[in-house]
Amino acid sequence: MKIAIVLNENLGVGFLVNATACIASGLFNNEENLLGPEISGADCKFIPITKIPILILKQNKKTFKELLARANKHQLKYMLFTNEGQSTTSYEQYIERVKGKKVDELEIIGIGVLGEDDKVNRFCGDLALLR
Repeated sequence: MKIAIVLNENLGVGFLVNATACIASGLFNNEENLLGPEISGADCKFIPITKIPILILKQNKKTFKELLARANKHQLKYMLFTNEGQSTTSYEQYIERVKGKKVDELEIIGIGVLGEDDKVNRFCGDLALLR
């Protein structure tokens, strides 16, 4: 299993990091065996972290609608993240902003996919790492 997150590289660093965290948390929802066990240190505990790779990629010239179609083609679990979600601190307001909307009506700023390594690799294809 592997995760790939594709972001609009023109977002500021803080927005990129926030989008990455939101997308990753969404992809981990209802998934088992993707996190390791809690680890006890000498004087602290380390909470579980991911056991699978997470690639962070830049959008390049592909539209998010094209990337969504690619995710569906490869039967990947996906998570879209929108400006409507990033520009509010209220989850209820986020729901109101996106509920019932078509992809074309939203400002997508990132997409994450989760799936078998080979399917995620095919999804990533021509996308470069975000640096």
